[in-house]
Amino acid sequence: MKTRLSLITLACLAAALPAAAQTAPQTPTPAAPQAAGPDKGKLEKVEVTGSMIKRIDTETPAPVTIIKHEDILRSGATSIDELLRMDPSTGAGGLDDMGSGNGFAAGTASISMRGMGSAATLVLINGRRMAPAGVVDPNSGQSTVFNVNSIPMSAIERIEILKSGASSLYGSDALAGVVNIILRNDYTGRLIEVNAKQRFDGLFKSQTVNGMVGFGDIAQDGYNVMIGAEVYLRDGVGIKEAPDRVRSELLTKLYSRLVPSSTSSYPGNLYTYNNGLAGSFRGMLSSDCATPAPYSSTVSTPRCLWDSNQYAQYTGDQERGSAFLRGSLRVNNDTTLTAEVMASRVKNEYLDSPTSRSESLTTWGDSQGNTVQYMGLALPANHPQNPTRLASTANPVKLPNSSGTTTTYTKPTVLGLRYRFADVPYGYSTTADNVRMVVSGSTTWKGWDLDGGLLHHFQRNTKDLHGRLSLSGLNKVVNDGSYVFGGSNSAEVLAILSPDLHDWGKAATSSADLRGSREVGQMAGGSAMLGVGGEFRHESFEVGADPRTAAGDIIGRGIGEASGSRNVAAAYAELQMPFLKGLETQTALRAEHYTDFGSAVTAKIGAKYKLAEQVSLRGSWANGFRAPSLSQISKSSVFSFSSGYRDPVLCPTVVSTNNNCSLSLSTVSLANPDLKPEKSDSYTLGVLYAPTSTTDVIVDGWYIERRGEVDRLSAQEILNREGEFPGMVLRLPTTDGTRGQVFQVRRPYLNLAKTRTSGVDYDLSQRFSLGEYGRLKLSLRGTRMFMRKEQMEAGSKVTETLGFYKVPRSKAAISAGWTMGDWSASVTGNYQSGFQSFDAGSACDATLGDNGYASLCRMKAWRTADLSVSYRGFKGMRLGATIRNLADSRPPFDPNETTVGVTGSVANAYGRYLSVNASYEF
Repeated sequence: MKTRLSLITLACLAAALPAAAQTAPQTPTPAAPQAAGPDKGKLEKVEVTGSMIKRIDTETPAPVTIIKHEDILRSGATSIDELLRMDPSTGAGGLDDMGSGNGFAAGTASISMRGMGSAATLVLINGRRMAPAGVVDPNSGQSTVFNVNSIPMSAIERIEILKSGASSLYGSDALAGVVNIILRNDYTGRLIEVNAKQRFDGLFKSQTVNGMVGFGDIAQDGYNVMIGAEVYLRDGVGIKEAPDRVRSELLTKLYSRLVPSSTSSYPGNLYTYNNGLAGSFRGMLSSDCATPAPYSSTVSTPRCLWDSNQYAQYTGDQERGSAFLRGSLRVNNDTTLTAEVMASRVKNEYLDSPTSRSESLTTWGDSQGNTVQYMGLALPANHPQNPTRLASTANPVKLPNSSGTTTTYTKPTVLGLRYRFADVPYGYSTTADNVRMVVSGSTTWKGWDLDGGLLHHFQRNTKDLHGRLSLSGLNKVVNDGSYVFGGSNSAEVLAILSPDLHDWGKAATSSADLRGSREVGQMAGGSAMLGVGGEFRHESFEVGADPRTAAGDIIGRGIGEASGSRNVAAAYAELQMPFLKGLETQTALRAEHYTDFGSAVTAKIGAKYKLAEQVSLRGSWANGFRAPSLSQISKSSVFSFSSGYRDPVLCPTVVSTNNNCSLSLSTVSLANPDLKPEKSDSYTLGVLYAPTSTTDVIVDGWYIERRGEVDRLSAQEILNREGEFPGMVLRLPTTDGTRGQVFQVRRPYLNLAKTRTSGVDYDLSQRFSLGEYGRLKLSLRGTRMFMRKEQMEAGSKVTETLGFYKVPRSKAAISAGWTMGDWSASVTGNYQSGFQSFDAGSACDATLGDNGYASLCRMKAWRTADLSVSYRGFKGMRLGATIRNLADSRPPFDPNETTVGVTGSVANAYGRYLSVNASYEF
């Protein structure tokens, strides 16, 4: 109700603003950019995302949001990921590189529009494609991931967000929209910029320094050369450093966060051993335990406990370095040649709790699909640390048990051990290397404006892991007694036990493109324009695991491997025909051929009509497609491991004593060469209203339907429908012909899901002249979703996901910006509506209800306010400061994140922090 009243109030305010503006002095409308050189005085045409034809009017038939360089500085953001998450049209579904990473795709940050996932959002640099990150992400099924944080912030001139499908112009992946990152292109001078960001208590620190040198005026001198470099450092923050950032008291009470509670501890606890089954307590391995606790409220026998959350992080350390070089040469008045190189390295460091093992079975597999098992950690009967090694009838050994009494051993007995390998630090580092080279040219020829270029973009991702256990190494050091549990161990022994691992991936995109546009006639509304173009592209992708991981020697470690390449040829055309005065139409058609799955043809129709001088209507329809990623359609397999699966054949009714009712299985995500592209239809309909020269009201409704989404059924679903998927459920052989126990489930990628989503974007602004006190601009922008429905397969139930986990109904920002002379300031209020803390079709975490916190089954709305100030009064200098989250509002409590308490795709734990920046141009 409060949200609704707030929006009504804002709408009334916006409606009243034009009337107020009538009495205020009129501010002249800024002139359009002027062309340089011989054409000075002529309105310059520019290319706007969403059209291949250069234009003067930047408002196209489809909605486009432009984030300018000044907006970036004012935001205080230090990465593209952080910046774009502030825009209401982006949100959940993307990856972030903040806390402990994203599993297989750790260290990668990506953008998702309309909550449809990273794979449905195309990211461009200067209108050309990026190479995807060399990672596979089986946890979400999305393998086309563009790592936006590989692009240096200082190189960006502006970012254009096309909030509509655009496959007919840009090809695959542009189902929900396009993010086009425009780099600086003609800077002259020398510039140094610095930025420092942190909370007032010193946490969440980051520093950026960049420099740029440019010389040569393309209009006057006929050339321009730019050189720039940027270095960024981010300090990691563990949850122990700031436990109260996200309802620490609840996380501790409900989920034992930062409380020693794990029996897999250091120096460990003894249990009975029975070939991989859970055992019974038999005392601590050593009394030298930092955090002992009674076995239970009724049994005082001490157990050794461990806080398994103490190493968890809100953010990991990050180092980012980049350099770029661009040179332009004007051959004549019509022809310009440009070459640019951009290179970057992003390195992330993540920590986590040291690995542990218990007496229970662990099952995983190798890259060939063979099952590997570890039957549990056990001290052999003759192990020097086994307390029963000298037991005999004459010399019995008594060990405590869980009932508070003792158990007597009269002979050496194998004992299970629950142990934390605290002397083997656990963590990993990721490195993303990015090199992008482009040679392009533009000219005019017989009435055609021509642009073409050659691109090569290469990304390499590496992941170095520490603290994982080798199966062969662990067996060796346990059997020969060379590893001392809870004691001092040599570097040689630790290297045998836990070798360093190295996973890697690489991806490359090379392309050649040529496009041109020209006037093809006059119509009642003006010039008819035609644009045509073609592109040839080669894509390659390869991901590999460490040889020891691939061989199945690393206990419980998943495996991601992929290899493939393809060629893509495309031809496209765009036609703008102003049939009537004030009417602009856009028709686009694109045909593409992929050497792996075949061909795709997409189209777009759009129009904008000026009903009156102050009012225009616009709308568009576009169909789109997403080519299956190379890791989904080429040779690839991703192995992961989990437990709790029920085999409906051998466990028709759940019985606690039947092991087939709760199986630990390896699951394999398999590429499928028969995949078809995903398809979509998107619609927009909007109104642009400018009742005065100082008032703008833009409202755009949108609807997107996505079909044949590439994903996998869950392992449990395949078990339940085993007959429909021959060969996908693997069982142990039996001698009597009956079905054996399941040991692996294969999950092929299929064209499965269907998603429909709709909503409205709004952007209202009012500018006032305050005379000698400067200028004031009020604005309100946001997105409100009307629905987001999912259907897993044809004929299955349609589920409404709007308002459930990570799918908020509304995001909005209201701001006031003031400028006077060398000063400027702005204050912004941000709003994100609440949503259920569980997925649609699921139930709330029982822990909340059982402990009287059922109200937390709904995550609250998140409201924050930001303040920004800048000053340009010193020659060549700009000084700025931004305070984000002025009230230090804590993010909504997320019971799914039982350690950190917040998920990066919808909120952050920063709280109130200060970002200061300074630049000096000389």
